[in-house]
Amino acid sequence: MDWLWAGVAVVSGFVVGSIASRMLKQIFESRKGRTAQLAPAVASLTFSLLLVIGLLVALGFVQPESLEKLRDDTIEYLPRALSALIVVILGGVVGTIVSTATRESLGRSMGRAGEKIPTVVKGVITAFAAILAASQLGIDTTVINIVVAGGIFGLALAFALVVGMGSRPVATEIASGRAVRRMIAPGDEVRTSTLGGTVIALHPTAAEIDIEGELQLVPYTELHGPITIIHPEG
Repeated sequence: MDWLWAGVAVVSGFVVGSIASRMLKQIFESRKGRTAQLAPAVASLTFSLLLVIGLLVALGFVQPESLEKLRDDTIEYLPRALSALIVVILGGVVGTIVSTATRESLGRSMGRAGEKIPTVVKGVITAFAAILAASQLGIDTTVINIVVAGGIFGLALAFALVVGMGSRPVATEIASGRAVRRMIAPGDEVRTSTLGGTVIALHPTAAEIDIEGELQLVPYTELHGPITIIHPEG
């Protein structure tokens, strides 16, 4: 008789879960925006939850002692699960903050090369938080730690290469500027084979020159080679 009631519980959980999931899916799909996108996930979660309830009820009919043991194990395991959840949430928050700061500090200065860096930083922090959460749950993360360490090393190397390649032109202009600024000053008139105008200001990587009434930033590397400098009379 217990097996009969157990079968009824399982079938009931399956039927009720199917009906409830379809109803919720229709309700969510009738709305627009992000709510409609959540319809499949909500339907799947509802069906799984009701089916699990049916299975638990069936287990209570067949083996009540197993249900009690499951309850005790769940209560004992709950603090670990909560600790893991807290670590994941904190990892997401820290990842968002750090990625935002990275986007503001590096993303704009490095152009397109820096657009993906915040996403990579957030992914690394999230992965690290997931490993900590797994260790809280008692999962052996030795292999995962080795793989992640290798991945982080590779990302760090790639980041160093990107930064080095991206900063090379800037370093070249700064070095050229040191030599050019010894020869020219604001107010001087300069002429090369490609341009001519009056120097207005000298910046770290470029000279601000008035060329036919238009202010232009001319990189110092363009002022190397044959150049005529006319100092103002004074």
